[in-house]
Amino acid sequence: MFFMIALVIGGFVKISVFFYAVIVGLSTLFKVKRPSALTYPVGTVILFFSLTIASNFQEHLKEGLTIMPVLLFIPFHVVIPFTLLCIALIKHRMKKTNALQPS
Repeated sequence: MFFMIALVIGGFVKISVFFYAVIVGLSTLFKVKRPSALTYPVGTVILFFSLTIASNFQEHLKEGLTIMPVLLFIPFHVVIPFTLLCIALIKHRMKKTNALQPS
């Protein structure tokens, strides 16, 4: 019983933190003065996608184990860090060559 309650509370906290991060990120990105104005539109989009992506729990697990590693984990764990590393190295080399050239 306690295990199930802990899972529900943990899931609620996780979803709340992700939702808050989306609201803050979008309000910063689009320079919205009142982030609370984005709450209902973002909530509606999340509700729509949560109802249409998987019709049952088995389908949800299948997508989480087969599709998500390819679409999310590889780009976020390999492609984006490697791209940022390349950009940082290029900027570092450009800064170094600009510092060596006389003005």
